[in-house]
Amino acid sequence: MNPELQRLRALAAVMAATQTALDVAHRTLRESSAALLRTGDATLAEVSEATGLDQGELLDLLSRNTPGREPAWNQPRITGLS
Repeated sequence: MNPELQRLRALAAVMAATQTALDVAHRTLRESSAALLRTGDATLAEVSEATGLDQGELLDLLSRNTPGREPAWNQPRITGLS
């Protein structure tokens, strides 16, 4: 195979692996942020500062729906019986 084509193939593989890692990191950031806010362990300002996202970007991230699911921040908390 042509060396330039091999180089392109290798670059494409690196890009695919990087995209997968970014997708996982994005999902984890979203889920962790939502959990902190849902449980009250952190404020929106604290999560915003920790993630480096301004509050509007963070709210946008948290309000994106996954098909068939409520937004992560809008799921009800499990509480004890009163």
